[in-house]
Amino acid sequence: MPKRESEEGELVLLASPIGNDLDLSPRARKELEEADLIAAEDTRRFWDLCRREKIRPKGRVVSYFDQVEKEKAGKIVEEVLEGRRAVLISDAGTPVINDPGYVVVNEAIERGARVTACPGPCAAICALILSGFRADRFCYEGFIARKEGERREEFKRLKDEERTAIFYESARRLQESLKEMEEELGPERRICIARELTKDHEEVVRTTLGEAAKLEGMIGEIAVVVEGRPKKDGDAGDFVEEAEERARKGERLKDAVKEIAKREAVSSHELYRLVLEKREK
Repeated sequence: MPKRESEEGELVLLASPIGNDLDLSPRARKELEEADLIAAEDTRRFWDLCRREKIRPKGRVVSYFDQVEKEKAGKIVEEVLEGRRAVLISDAGTPVINDPGYVVVNEAIERGARVTACPGPCAAICALILSGFRADRFCYEGFIARKEGERREEFKRLKDEERTAIFYESARRLQESLKEMEEELGPERRICIARELTKDHEEVVRTTLGEAAKLEGMIGEIAVVVEGRPKKDGDAGDFVEEAEERARKGERLKDAVKEIAKREAVSSHELYRLVLEKREK
């Protein structure tokens, strides 16, 4: 790792409230008041937050949104390397998670600048823990694609995914996406729709895709949590024919057996043994 040019400068990735200003931590307030530079995704919203919470930043405030990220990242890192404390704050939630920050974080790492986080609200994590689904293994998929073909490809990948999946979606496209998700994953797959999290009109709907596809009129900021495919307690003997068929089509038997065993939660050794046994007969 390259040697840092300064032992004092630091880039702070600061999470901001997603609806309830009381979620702004004491540390976050201190960081905002003491920073030399604040890079805000939307300066108007930043100053609104400061007025509501009586925060008085002493540092310079600059805009830092997606379209200017590449242009401004280097300048921010320069200031950090010169010994200044720079804070990056999103409109709502955690920087980098579907918000600006990826470019400046990587440039800071490449150039040896110190980077730290002031953790806090994140709609995806909030929705996950409210869903009631397993959270020991999950995947965050970001915003659902706008084009139907791309959406369906996303949903098809979830068919055999055992991890809980989290998406963001606009209220305008939600019903269409839920209907396509039901067609690809089946009506019995469980789902959680969380909207307006931490706000006065927060609503969390836990249901199945079959029922969710009938929902209408949901508005606001929406996170969708999809339960992973339940593990099957199958018998290795149930998949001998599939393994043989894939081998006949040119796939290595060991590769086919390994993939099937992982997908169906059966023993790969047992399945391989049964295939060879069948061939001997």
